[in-house]
Amino acid sequence: MAPAPSDTSRPLAAPPGVVVGLAAAVLLALLLYALSPGLATTSDARFYLSAAASFRAAGQLLNPDGTPYTSWGPLYPLLLAAGGREVGTWALLLNVLGSLLSLGAWSYLAWKLLPRPGAWLLTALLALAVPWLITAKFVWAEAVFQALFGLYAMALFHYLTRPRASWLLAATVLGLLLAWQRTSGLFLLLGTGLGLLTAYRELLRRHWRGLLLHALTVGAGLGGWLLYAVRAAAVPELYRSRGWQGLRETLGDYGYVLLRWLLPVQQAGWPKHWLFEVLLPLLLLGLGWATWRSRHRFGRLLGAVLLTYFVCLIGTTVMSRAGGNVYDVERYAAVVYGPFWLVLAAGLAEALPRRRWVLLLLAGWLLYPAARAVRVAQFCRRMAVQPLELPAAPAPRR
Repeated sequence: MAPAPSDTSRPLAAPPGVVVGLAAAVLLALLLYALSPGLATTSDARFYLSAAASFRAAGQLLNPDGTPYTSWGPLYPLLLAAGGREVGTWALLLNVLGSLLSLGAWSYLAWKLLPRPGAWLLTALLALAVPWLITAKFVWAEAVFQALFGLYAMALFHYLTRPRASWLLAATVLGLLLAWQRTSGLFLLLGTGLGLLTAYRELLRRHWRGLLLHALTVGAGLGGWLLYAVRAAAVPELYRSRGWQGLRETLGDYGYVLLRWLLPVQQAGWPKHWLFEVLLPLLLLGLGWATWRSRHRFGRLLGAVLLTYFVCLIGTTVMSRAGGNVYDVERYAAVVYGPFWLVLAAGLAEALPRRRWVLLLLAGWLLYPAARAVRVAQFCRRMAVQPLELPAAPAPRR
């Protein structure tokens, strides 16, 4: 099958190594500065480390109280278990590597989908990604999750451009790992399916068998884990709507976090919180506009992923399944930081005139994410941390 003209307007060459290399050096410097005192922990980390310790000791994933580990995907504790006694250093390396792979993946796609000046600016912006600094500072699954999604998007892009079984196999493996790393990967995969249906109908008709096998394999892997989690959970998950007030708070939190990616805003408490409730739908409409403006089919697919992911996350937050404050929102949204800017940049590249003053204005705007990245790196460095080690393996509860 001939590749889509919109996705192959430039040859499939590697992005300029010097630009991406400099961006990686900047991000690495920020990460090392922020993370050098060590990684911080939250309540989630206790469960990850307990599951890792129990797996090393007895081949079981257990919570600190000895009940089966079922609230999150199984992959991250398995990765932590590989660190053994050096789990602190190992977790730090995983987070740094995951952040750098995220930068590499989305920079690569930027050079495929954007004009050269836009790709330069986006690569520089990704080097200053505050959400990636935050997720890398904690013993969280997000940094690896972000890398898996970026690599999955790369593999899928190549398959959709030049359908080959090797790229589909890579996408299938990465999609399966993505779903096992965090169950919210399901929302990314649902968005991918919607994007395929809306942007790649002709390719779906010609290669439906391979893509169906891809979907069934990933779905079976995730479904198997979810079925086990439901049956093995000591206490069933409770889904209780937080009602209209919960919806308003959630919309305000997401509106604030996404707007802060764009502009220097201060968090507003009630009653000013309503402003971010109103701005969130406008931001999502802006994403929809940028998706529609993109002349690249893969850009439209990414737009479908973004909108699906945000809608599903907001829904699960209102149903009390996910965390519900601006810190959790920044954490959960970090995985789509790269495609968020890629979709917006593609829309702006189509809408704005290609004039030097426009590029200078956008380059000047980079001072804001640069200042924020430095400030957040300093904040992360000052966080209190404790030596990280695997706890004693819990005994299974009978």
